[in-house]
Amino acid sequence: METHTHIQRIVLLILGLVLTLPATGLTASGPERALAGQLKEEKTLSQIEASPSPGAEPWHIEALRLTYFHSSDVIMGEGAVRVWRGDLKVCADRIMYDRHRAKVWANGNVVIYLDTDVLKGTEGELDLNTSTGTIENAELFLQRNNIHLLAKQIQKTGPEEYRAKHATISTCPLPKQAWSFKCRDLRLTIEGMAFAKSSSFNIRDIPVLYSPWVILPINKYRKTGLLLPYFSSSKRNGAELNVPFFWAINDSMDATFYQHPMAERGWMEGVELRHVFSEKDRGILRYNFLVDTLEDDDFNDDGHTRGNERRWWLRAKADQQLPWGLEAKVDADTVSDRDYLLEFDDGPMGYDETNRAFRKTFGRSLTDETDLIRPSTLQITKLTQDMFFGSEGRYNDNLEAGKQDETVQTYPRLELHGFRKPLFDSPFYYDWATSYVYYWRETGIREQRLHIEPRISLPLNFYNLADLILSGSIEETVYETGGHDPEQHPDSHPNRLLCNLKADLSTTFGRTYRLSGEKTVRHSIRPRLTYQYRPSEDQDDLPDIDALDRLEPVNRITWSLLSFLSSKTPLGNNRFAYTDVVRFFVEQSYDTRENMRDLPGEDDPGHFSEIYAELDLRPFPNFFMRYDTTYNVYGKGFTRYNFLGRLSNSTGDHLDIDYRYNCFAHINELNLEIYTAFSPSWYGICELKRNLSEDSDLDSVFGLRYQSTCWALKGELKKDEDETRFSFHLELLGIGGWGHKD
Repeated sequence: METHTHIQRIVLLILGLVLTLPATGLTASGPERALAGQLKEEKTLSQIEASPSPGAEPWHIEALRLTYFHSSDVIMGEGAVRVWRGDLKVCADRIMYDRHRAKVWANGNVVIYLDTDVLKGTEGELDLNTSTGTIENAELFLQRNNIHLLAKQIQKTGPEEYRAKHATISTCPLPKQAWSFKCRDLRLTIEGMAFAKSSSFNIRDIPVLYSPWVILPINKYRKTGLLLPYFSSSKRNGAELNVPFFWAINDSMDATFYQHPMAERGWMEGVELRHVFSEKDRGILRYNFLVDTLEDDDFNDDGHTRGNERRWWLRAKADQQLPWGLEAKVDADTVSDRDYLLEFDDGPMGYDETNRAFRKTFGRSLTDETDLIRPSTLQITKLTQDMFFGSEGRYNDNLEAGKQDETVQTYPRLELHGFRKPLFDSPFYYDWATSYVYYWRETGIREQRLHIEPRISLPLNFYNLADLILSGSIEETVYETGGHDPEQHPDSHPNRLLCNLKADLSTTFGRTYRLSGEKTVRHSIRPRLTYQYRPSEDQDDLPDIDALDRLEPVNRITWSLLSFLSSKTPLGNNRFAYTDVVRFFVEQSYDTRENMRDLPGEDDPGHFSEIYAELDLRPFPNFFMRYDTTYNVYGKGFTRYNFLGRLSNSTGDHLDIDYRYNCFAHINELNLEIYTAFSPSWYGICELKRNLSEDSDLDSVFGLRYQSTCWALKGELKKDEDETRFSFHLELLGIGGWGHKD
């Protein structure tokens, strides 16, 4: 009995000593073995906070069961564990968090949320301070560019930087990917580039292409690197390869260099420079150069044979804000020969794509590709509340052989306009306009012209029934001429003084109709009657270069009628949308002088002008129609009419119809453009330009596009007067595309 009691006392003493010993001095080869030999304290709380340093945002830890080890400052979580702070969150079945080293070991259904990116795997470790670590059997999703990456192991080496072993990368969703790149070693950089070694391109699981190394742009942001090449072939050019290299110079500037070898023509080089300093300060410059090895065989049968081998095209547009409220606009367009734009109108640096980029960026287009005079201009303007100032320098590049010396250049043109203001305390108003221009050319008449036109006006109101504006102006024009032209013999210092008188009588009738709710419709009718007089003046001693050099005498009465139907739709918060649903305009003039409007093929048009009318319809937000016409009252009937119609929807489908007719210019042309979706994945494209007078197609394009979630394929058949071309383009969405043309 005493022995048994003595044994109990010894056991209790040993247990007491063990429980009072500090859990320190234990060593092991890994965190798991160290924890196995330590005493632990189980917490009944399901969530605790761990702050690595005083004042820092704490890490939040949540699990079904949490265990904290005092001696090693380690927290063990089991069952639906979450560790998070800010945009970083780690989830797993089991997580061990070392507070001292700020490291996490996770096992079982590991999911790491890195802002918008998601990294999954079976097990791994993560440094919470540097957000770096390793995940086994991993899957990475980069949301910003829809990239899916599968790998045996993924290492996060830095902010938005990864390395992967035995990886598969694609923008297609899992599990069955339509295409992918498989590689032995993969590196993703913060600049948004993917560098792969021993890589193969796969359609489904079938390898199609192999490369010992591949560089791919996978970021939506701007980055320096090679872009996917452009393949094509044609009868005149042979096989082609266009390889672009993109250079992100800085946040505001970039450049693209094009290497474009053609089997039948040589090596074309191209460069595109772009800058955007602000919303109103931007520019694009493009340049191509080619030593053409193909001899000209009178391309497009225009009777002109090109004799030059060196072929180039320089074009640029820019908008720039200047000091003192000045705005500058630059438009440059000069080319080596008349056939260049017609032969090289396709591709990323062709005429069509260049014109589309200029129109989208600056709202200004290039001169038509068939025009033989290519203008380059510099304009500087300033607009204030009281006046407008404008200046322009213009260089015209004439592509017609032997005509450049007699082509007129503008060096410069200056204009200054003062807006209408009251004349002291009288009922009169005044405004003025003045301009200066210097027309220069190597051979022919050159002129300097100063034109001044002050105007006085008197507005009158007849008991709110009608408005009458009486105005008069004096036009003084002074010249200095030079050069020689056998068809013109102007004086060296001529001048001209003319007066203008004008009366403008108009009134407006209107009525408002209330529809459902606050929506209203207003119908307005505005008849107008104007009279204009300018006396006859002998102007044979003046040069004749532009319209201002010949001011014809006028004694004309013009009537017009404007009718429009406008809708007012409430948008909420006391805001409304106004739309002209219907607009109709008609006008005709009567001049006491005969032959006041010389029409081609018409000897005596009489006193009456043609009747001009136009109609605009917009009954629905997705439908617009415009029609205008002129009618000759002396037996020729309708001499001109133009029709434009557009039907569209919110998904981008549209139908455009454009018809033009001009009996004097011999134009009878129909243009049709259709872009429609047959299904969520299939799209159809049709573009037709047809000459109805000759019953021939000027240009036609038929295309079909299929778009999946991660790739798209477009086939296109294009036929014009010079060549028939078939093309297809494969695009890997989020990566880029390959194209081929025949």
